[in-house]
Amino acid sequence: MASALPSSDTPVHSSNLANFNPCQHTFVATRTKQEHHDQNSQREIVPRVCRLRTRDNSMAIYALVDPIDTNRLASDVSVNLLVEQLSEVSFDDESYKEKINDIMQKIFYEIENRLLQMTFDQAEEKISTTPSSGSEPEKLLPSLDEAESGAFLFAATVTQSYVYIGYVGTIRAFLVSNNNGELSISNSRPQYYQTGSLHTIDNDDEYRRLKSLDVDLEKMKNEGLDRKSSKFTRCVGKLSEKLLSSAASANDVNEARCNPLICEPTVYKFKIFPGDYALVLMTDKLYQMYLKTSISEQEIPSDFLDLLRDSLGSPDCAEHILSKIEKRYHAQDNPTHDDIDIQDMGLLIHFFLQPKTTNVQSSMPTMQNHSRRICNGEVTVDEVRKFINKHKEMQERREKDRSTSRNFGHIRETQKHNNTIEPFVRFDTYEKLLNDNEDLRQANALITELLYTQSTSMLEEKLDDFLKTHPSLKCD
Repeated sequence: MASALPSSDTPVHSSNLANFNPCQHTFVATRTKQEHHDQNSQREIVPRVCRLRTRDNSMAIYALVDPIDTNRLASDVSVNLLVEQLSEVSFDDESYKEKINDIMQKIFYEIENRLLQMTFDQAEEKISTTPSSGSEPEKLLPSLDEAESGAFLFAATVTQSYVYIGYVGTIRAFLVSNNNGELSISNSRPQYYQTGSLHTIDNDDEYRRLKSLDVDLEKMKNEGLDRKSSKFTRCVGKLSEKLLSSAASANDVNEARCNPLICEPTVYKFKIFPGDYALVLMTDKLYQMYLKTSISEQEIPSDFLDLLRDSLGSPDCAEHILSKIEKRYHAQDNPTHDDIDIQDMGLLIHFFLQPKTTNVQSSMPTMQNHSRRICNGEVTVDEVRKFINKHKEMQERREKDRSTSRNFGHIRETQKHNNTIEPFVRFDTYEKLLNDNEDLRQANALITELLYTQSTSMLEEKLDDFLKTHPSLKCD
């Protein structure tokens, strides 16, 4: 992908996913872990990877998704929704730049909303089928895969001139430069492999953010943010942790604070330079194995470049490098080795296709992947189509349920309060406000309608449009 590649007037939409193919200049390698789910079944845990680009080279999507724990649901939703959203970008005019930037900002929240929607569906079904199981959130949420699943996501959308980055979590990324045949991982170019770029307790920026939330930082350093003492501070999913540690577990709604575990991404855009040679994405489990091969963290960039040079003559440089690191690890005579050798791991290497007109003369080849092999965990266009169709079916089912609810009405519960307890909402005052203000009454009707008929992502947009035409109302 580079700035001098010819563009196309053909728009890219989700209905035209056939425009996407596996990128021939990208190599991926993964390792799978078999996790015992119960006595009769196993779960296959593997990172999800994406290396899809359009036929006309106008855009490519590179992503690595690292599942947290033993559930792949969040990582599956992440990689599919990412491709679905970006496939709707049209290159008819220059507005595509703003659209890509907007998607990279919002996709993490869209993933979280999709998982939340799926959690509500499953919770409702579980309560209706097994009411005796209890509906308390502390018991219900951890029993749902949709609420327990989580993932780290690093996504890079590459156009002819720019790379748009968005990530949460602990996935590492290197940008390899080529200066007349000399490869380097220079801090003068964007790099995302050091502690300061990861979303962990050890990141100074995250430390300050958590401190502003009055989080007990010493306790967090010792115990982590979840039940498994994890040190990460941002991810998609893990809704049971996020919901139960906020308002659901507070003694009073006014005591609920902003959750320390969030899905807000780090985003960045940078221009492709003629010397940019390769983009490397690596899961943290692979990075940790690397560190256990007697290589210090300061030595990893130079050592990785040696491995990269050595791999250029192999048919699959990502597999070559991952296997080399594994062999080094197994060669270590260390009786304290744990099960890291059978962990799920992933590596993606994309080589930028620089134009022939570039002034940079290099002896380094632009690698081309001649294999048609789809590695384990790699997303395909067919999978994304099925994902879109399944979501449409789920939306139709929800709309049918809403229609049934509107036709037969809701069952209003009779609330009985002790006289000493002030109701949370004074309905008599609320109804008087509506009766006295026509704009407010219209807003109430609109919001009610939107909650029944629109997706969460559309509600804010519709409400903003309404407020522009009703300046007497303000939304804080």
